Amino acid sequence: MLYIKQMKKISTILSALVLAAIVLVSCHKDNLKATLLNLNTLKVTTDLTNADPTVFITADSIVIKQNDSLKVRVKIAQSVGSASNFSYVWMITQSAAANANPAQYIVGTSAQLATKVILPPNLYRLAVKVTDNSTGVSYFKFFQLNVFSSAWGNEGWLVLQDQPSKGGDDIGVITTNDGSVHGQVYNNVYSLMNVHKLPLGSYKINVIDYATSLRTQKVSVFYPNGGIQLRSYDFADSVAYQNWSIQPPTTTNLQVNWAESGYGIGVEYVINNNQISFRAVNATSIKTPPVNFGAPFLGSFTLAPFIIASGSLSDNYAMLYDKANYCFLGINASTSVFAPANADVPNKHFATYTGSAATLDPNTGSGFDLNNMTYNGQGYNLIYAENAQPLNTSSCYWNTFFRNNANTSTYLVQFAKPNTNAFSNNFTTGRYSLTNANCPGINLATKFACNTSLPMPNGVFYYVNGSNIYTCKVKALATSTASVGLSFAAGTIIKVMKVYNSGYTTLPTTEGKVLVVATDETASGKGNNVYFFNLNPTTGDILGTPSAPADFYTGFDTINDIAFKKALGK
Repeated sequence: MLYIKQMKKISTILSALVLAAIVLVSCHKDNLKATLLNLNTLKVTTDLTNADPTVFITADSIVIKQNDSLKVRVKIAQSVGSASNFSYVWMITQSAAANANPAQYIVGTSAQLATKVILPPNLYRLAVKVTDNSTGVSYFKFFQLNVFSSAWGNEGWLVLQDQPSKGGDDIGVITTNDGSVHGQVYNNVYSLMNVHKLPLGSYKINVIDYATSLRTQKVSVFYPNGGIQLRSYDFADSVAYQNWSIQPPTTTNLQVNWAESGYGIGVEYVINNNQISFRAVNATSIKTPPVNFGAPFLGSFTLAPFIIASGSLSDNYAMLYDKANYCFLGINASTSVFAPANADVPNKHFATYTGSAATLDPNTGSGFDLNNMTYNGQGYNLIYAENAQPLNTSSCYWNTFFRNNANTSTYLVQFAKPNTNAFSNNFTTGRYSLTNANCPGINLATKFACNTSLPMPNGVFYYVNGSNIYTCKVKALATSTASVGLSFAAGTIIKVMKVYNSGYTTLPTTEGKVLVVATDETASGKGNNVYFFNLNPTTGDILGTPSAPADFYTGFDTINDIAFKKALGK
């Protein structure tokens, strides 16, 4: 009996303990649940208010010169409350596991980072650790940090140079835009970054400007049987041409790489082996590379290596020229089709010409048929076109130059881009016969550049014959006249000639009013040089002489090409 009483007493005690345990566990769960429900979560983003657009390439990508001061602010969004009881730790770490952590590791402990970056040039990772002091929970925000050693990553003229004695080619940078302020010359910037040269025979350098709002650009270089895109701010290798497209091309003969950058996007084109491909880049896709080119457009056409379009009036539409059938055609990147119609019907891409037959007379007329650029029974080849003629009036005019196969006849064809893609093909004016009597050497001219500051139609252009640069004043029919604007020493090879077209949203006052000329003057012992000449704002005449230019740079190896690269975000 005593045993039974004792057992009941023990059972009662155990039941009480179990009940107490259940109550304690339940209370703990309730407290834990309440704690979890009340936990403050943070979202840390970049505060770009008053941020320097030349430093912040994107909200998560920073480019800064060694020994410059860096300022970074972040914004914090909270899920609970509005208190600001946070602590901060800013750190710079390696960008890849293969790299060692830099000696300068913790660089700040305040809400705003303000530090002098003394790290050697390289790619790093900037991290900010934000801790909610009330809970002890930390959150991180990361940035790509590129530290470069020179001003060559900003705006300037890129100079592609042949260096066979050094085992490859390289890039120099002249840090000026229009020559009004004398800049510095930085040579071999490509090999300094990549520790190897470009392939021998690199022949073209391009700057691909996407929409200004995207604040990004690339540089591409063409070389025999290949090409590569580079980061614009330090010229590091980015993507080789065989990886631009999902399917590598069977033949690589790169001719044009250019972007039409209107309406907040960038449509980038490439012409390879007379075939065109494109890719569209926008604020979303640019953050998730790669963005591949589509398959090339195929057909009976053989494209001339020119894209005739204007980023300022972008509607994703570009004019092209079929040199096999002597006719124009267009491509609409928004619909991925040739436009307006009959994409693969030679000489019928546009509506039938509706002007009178007299306007097409090669001697007395000034009209032209987009479907058929033949005169006196001869087909005319497109030998030059401005890839992106800036706006200089309310309409965007394109200058295109045509020559017959015998090199005995040259035409300038000048026409305005309509506000839509609907070319009516009724041009009765715009074709100018450039006669050798009035324009000496025009039928053997090797290079052209167009003044983009004077009113059009008509206007002024420049062409090269031998060691001379001619200034041509465009007039009706066959009355255009040209005269020598610059005369270099005998034996001079004029390698490149371009008018300064910046690509900036707000055009500088010198836009279209500076002629930049690259020469090979080794025959006269003067080496390889780059000249800047101002252009008369009223007449378009070239001001100065080779011995008295507006600005001058020397000390280059053989120059193969030059291109202007604008600063980002402008």
